[in-house]
Amino acid sequence: MLCLALMLSACQGRQSPRVRVDLARAAQAVALSPVLPPSAPLPAQAVAVPPDSATLQGLEAPVPAESLRQRRALALASIAQQRAAVRERLLQARLQGLPELEARWAAELRAEYDLDAIRAERDAAWHEAFQQHGQARFPLLVALIFTAPDSDARREAQARLDQHDRAWQQREQAIEAAYQARLRRIEQEIAVRLNARRREFVRNAEQEIQAQLAAQPDPADLYLPPPQTPSPAPPRKASFPPVRVSMPARAPHNAPRTRLAAAQQTRQAILRQLAEEWAQSNGYTLTDAPRAPDYTDTFIRYLLAR
Repeated sequence: MLCLALMLSACQGRQSPRVRVDLARAAQAVALSPVLPPSAPLPAQAVAVPPDSATLQGLEAPVPAESLRQRRALALASIAQQRAAVRERLLQARLQGLPELEARWAAELRAEYDLDAIRAERDAAWHEAFQQHGQARFPLLVALIFTAPDSDARREAQARLDQHDRAWQQREQAIEAAYQARLRRIEQEIAVRLNARRREFVRNAEQEIQAQLAAQPDPADLYLPPPQTPSPAPPRKASFPPVRVSMPARAPHNAPRTRLAAAQQTRQAILRQLAEEWAQSNGYTLTDAPRAPDYTDTFIRYLLAR
């Protein structure tokens, strides 16, 4: 009997402490805590689609890549530059003998003007004017010789002689100026006609070179394939199997009070299960005795931490 009493006292000494948890207050504290949004996405709605009701539009062929277009544009630009360089070299070779042609053309154009005859006319006009000047000057010299020095007649004769000489100088300058103006007009006419011949020669050379290059095959047609645009695919129909969606039956006419009571019962059951798990993990025993220690706050902190 003594051994049995000792064993019972030892078992009672190892009994877990009994604690009390107010589940209603715990439920209220959990309800007042902030609710985190659900992490799992909501299921997508499904709609029943009858068969043979869908039509697939025609599939367009993919457009060429930007890199292909850029490389083709660069190749075309390079070909254009090469053709321009070839044209320039051919034109320079054709115009290489142009200075000699211009010198020959200038000589031919000057030959059309009788410069010697023009010079002879100038000389004849000068001689005629000089003779007139000499004939008019001779009487003035005679008058100057036969007048007394420092006399009014001598001074008058000297003044008339000086005026006649100035008139001769002006006449001579006018004859020379007219001759030079005529030569300048001739040179201007020759320059205009020479420029016209030069432009015509260059234009003919450019046309000949352009025709020569046009007769050659285009490198773009030889080395670059033309861009091909595939025709769009015709639309086709595709048959889909019927889709059926099954949902569990749900009574839509339950009273809100009944659903609220069921939710509260479910919440109380979950809290009670959580409380038992918490007490077991901490070595406690749940009880409804009013004298047992109240561990409701500790349990609430446990719930909020979870």
